Amino acid sequence: MRKEFCVKDGILITYTDSDVCFEDCKTAGSILLTNDGEVIHSNFDSEKNEYFKKYLKQIYSSITSFRNLDALESA
Repeated sequence: MRKEFCVKDGILITYTDSDVCFEDCKTAGSILLTNDGEVIHSNFDSEKNEYFKKYLKQIYSSITSFRNLDALESA
């Protein structure tokens, strides 16, 4: 089940155990990345894809913390 991480600068960030999605709330453009930063699906251009790959690296530890909290809630 996809969980919401946050909305920042008009970008909705959601996650599951295996991926992270960035969705532009205005255009509905999105990119779905594996935890390792590989593109699963994107309708952004290559420049925007690279931006979100780098951004994922910056926030990944926070997403991992949220996943750990989710696991505690289900236990």
